[in-house]
Amino acid sequence: MPLVVLHGKDAWLRAHLTDDLRTAAEREFGEIDVLRYDGATSSVAEVLDECRSLGLMQQHKLVVVDDADQFVKESSRPLMERYAAAVCPGATLVLRTERWHKGKLDKLIAEAGGAVVKCDGWDRPEAVRWITAQTPDRHGAKISRQTAEALFDRLRGEMSKIDAELAKLAAAVASPDGSPGEITSGTLDELGLTAASDDPWAIQGPLLTPSPESALRHLDDVLGDQPRDLAVVVSYAMVDLSRKLHAAARGAKAGAKPQLIAQKLRLWGPSRDAILDLAPRVDPDRALALFRECVEGDVAIKSGLGTPRRRLERQAIGFARVARGA
Repeated sequence: MPLVVLHGKDAWLRAHLTDDLRTAAEREFGEIDVLRYDGATSSVAEVLDECRSLGLMQQHKLVVVDDADQFVKESSRPLMERYAAAVCPGATLVLRTERWHKGKLDKLIAEAGGAVVKCDGWDRPEAVRWITAQTPDRHGAKISRQTAEALFDRLRGEMSKIDAELAKLAAAVASPDGSPGEITSGTLDELGLTAASDDPWAIQGPLLTPSPESALRHLDDVLGDQPRDLAVVVSYAMVDLSRKLHAAARGAKAGAKPQLIAQKLRLWGPSRDAILDLAPRVDPDRALALFRECVEGDVAIKSGLGTPRRRLERQAIGFARVARGA
């Protein structure tokens, strides 16, 4: 691809796809030159001149521009559009950014054989496919689909952490003779990757119960005897859950299908089905009020106001009330 835009909040995925482009270019052209630019300080003319110029060895170039939203501005967009209409075959230009403003340039990139790719992370099935397919080649170890799913859940879908942990797990199971070992759920436990049942985020599913007593019991199990150490994490988990519940309730009221809601909100783990099941029965305004309460409670806990456990208990009861429609 001569011109590619990788945009979205997942920096790991942007870097991973850049590596894929580099591998593809090396497979087609042999050794290549890799040049990197800072979009906040580099000019479009400077970068495009580099794309058009021939190297000393006439090697193919992979030109990567980070913070491309600062690079492709209103004043410089015409230059990029002209380049996209007549790309240089000797270079692959990769624009990476969190934010990207769609426009005429997107169409020109597609017509040139390039692509504009959104990088907001993978859902659970995509990530599990990547883990099981890439672990043998990248880390020299075997891993089953079930273990890949467990790893995804335990690290809450953060691919940068998952990729880093896979290297450690592979090293832990490597045989003395160098033959590949197998990463199992037992390996995850041995290396201290917290099981979902011991994770403060695991409280999300049990909170969506119509029983206040059950919600409080689960909260007490998670907090244990050290509520202050875990209060901030549990509070953030409640904020995250209330946000997703409100968005899912709005989506359900608008007639969106559960699969689309799950995809848009990146729902995964034990709370996924609980949210999707409850969403059609929840008043979006009531869910919004709960979201605001959780945000206010989170601010108070982080500011040292009041007793963290009491605030979390009130919010847990709030979830139960919303779940039973009270």
